[in-house]
Amino acid sequence: MSSPTGSFAVYGFETTHDALIAERKVAAAGIGMRLIPTPPSLGVLCGLALRVRAADAAATEAALRSSGLSWSGPVTIEDR
Repeated sequence: MSSPTGSFAVYGFETTHDALIAERKVAAAGIGMRLIPTPPSLGVLCGLALRVRAADAAATEAALRSSGLSWSGPVTIEDR
């Protein structure tokens, strides 16, 4: 099965623990996501970032806010 292509919003986190909590919260909200290595454009963080379709950025941020997490980003990346 191939990975989706297109525009994605990427969120970075200070700790691995925060990234894993974010993964659970965003998945529980029904948003398709994937943990990826943190892109250099987000700076030096824990090394894990959350990638979602750009169209899901607002819903992702709502899920992150409801969990009380802080994050860096989003930055937009293009996957081909």
